[in-house]
Amino acid sequence: MLNRDLNLVNREARSNLLPFYLKKRSVGKVHSKFNKGLNLQFDDDLVFVSSIENPLTAFGLNLGKEKLEHILDSVRIDDLVINKENRLIFYSVCGTIEIYYNDIEEVDLQFPKIKCGIYEIRSTRLYQYLETVAFEKLIGIDLDEKTVQYIELLLKSNKTDLDLNFIIIKFFAGRGKGLTPSGDDILIGFTMALMMFGEFDIWKKALALLVTKDTTTMISVAYLRALLQGYVSENFIRLLKLVDDEEPGSVEKTLKDVMSFGHTSGCDTLFGFLLGLKFLTNQQEG
Repeated sequence: MLNRDLNLVNREARSNLLPFYLKKRSVGKVHSKFNKGLNLQFDDDLVFVSSIENPLTAFGLNLGKEKLEHILDSVRIDDLVINKENRLIFYSVCGTIEIYYNDIEEVDLQFPKIKCGIYEIRSTRLYQYLETVAFEKLIGIDLDEKTVQYIELLLKSNKTDLDLNFIIIKFFAGRGKGLTPSGDDILIGFTMALMMFGEFDIWKKALALLVTKDTTTMISVAYLRALLQGYVSENFIRLLKLVDDEEPGSVEKTLKDVMSFGHTSGCDTLFGFLLGLKFLTNQQEG
């Protein structure tokens, strides 16, 4: 079932990217644990297991609260996880725990198609709302003179220039603190905006080459890798669809939900998204 209303809550669900990640992967481990969930690592890919109370991530599996809490209470970092016959088997000091993921509703988290054209961006309610947000007070990096210079470069540079793309991405990749540093979130938000309206293959190639485990966190790499494959988390699906939505209440509610994600991650991503929209409109007007 891929036509589920993304605004529904309190249901178990899995991303439709998950089967591609788990196909032919049999042995994994617990990569990291948080209050809201845990990451499982299979080779270079992550699967984020979270609660039904949270938005489904691009590479996510959301479980009932009690089921998730049982897993979190039982497993430790590096514990073995086996993928076998459409189930995840956790091996812990408390015994084994099995999750049959094939019976869980599958949700389409691929990029939605939009009707809005580049020339219409500035007139959308979404763009106008984003323009009013004081991002400099909300994002996780200081907008000092050097950062502002690179933001200007991000806004005005030719995205078919691979060398220039490298320079920009090197500055932002891994910049800031947290599980997903602010610079990474800005790049992800910026790229989401670009991918709504074009391929931008050279820009995406530069991201794939430079945003790696050597430059930032594996969690950031996982989000970017999913994005470059055309998948985003549930809350960002809602964000992208706002380009075609002129209902004031839905725009405001969705943006507030996105901004509340993580410590500054949601605001960082929205800031990058606004920069991406500005880049697109500048290109159109140029």
